[in-house]
Amino acid sequence: LMSQQASRMQSLVDDLLTLSKLEGNPLPADFGWVQVGSLMRQCADEGRALSRLVWGRSQEIHLAFDDEDEIAGSETELHSALFNLVGNAVRYTPADKSIRVTWTAGANGQGVLTVTDQGIGIAPEHIPRLTERFYRVDRSRSRDTGGTGLGLAIVKHVLQRHDAELKIDSTPGAGSSFRMVFPAHRVRVAVTRSAELVNQD
Repeated sequence: LMSQQASRMQSLVDDLLTLSKLEGNPLPADFGWVQVGSLMRQCADEGRALSRLVWGRSQEIHLAFDDEDEIAGSETELHSALFNLVGNAVRYTPADKSIRVTWTAGANGQGVLTVTDQGIGIAPEHIPRLTERFYRVDRSRSRDTGGTGLGLAIVKHVLQRHDAELKIDSTPGAGSSFRMVFPAHRVRVAVTRSAELVNQD
């Protein structure tokens, strides 16, 4: 029990330090390019490892992306944002259900990173407040799964620093979809796009 409480306190301190750094650091440059595929693979691997801790098994996390597309910004911050979304999906999706992480680049030049789960879903009245610090839809479940209540606040701050926005769609009992929408000036699409997205299980 002491070990569990110490781990929760460490997670809380880590998230608070991350928020503090985000608020105090200069804005990320728009000329440092991060490969989307590499970012997604890393977060998926970490999500599967988290799943083994939470559920005792590695959950299926499916990826779909074009391997050559890039986002301009801070790799550390973008990793923090995406892994927070993947981590939430793992915690709130039953072990026998899967998670999907996709990247799409639209005709308008925008890029969208989406994490879709098959979890418990979120009632509409909670969605506008999800990015508030320490806001919890279900306090008991958040406590059981190790959440700090700061993950989506971190995602919001990272996206604001990258001129991006978070869009949330959810249906109670039918899962949730979290979309990180990046503006065209922070997206670099592969010169020759493959006919289909790369699919990896």
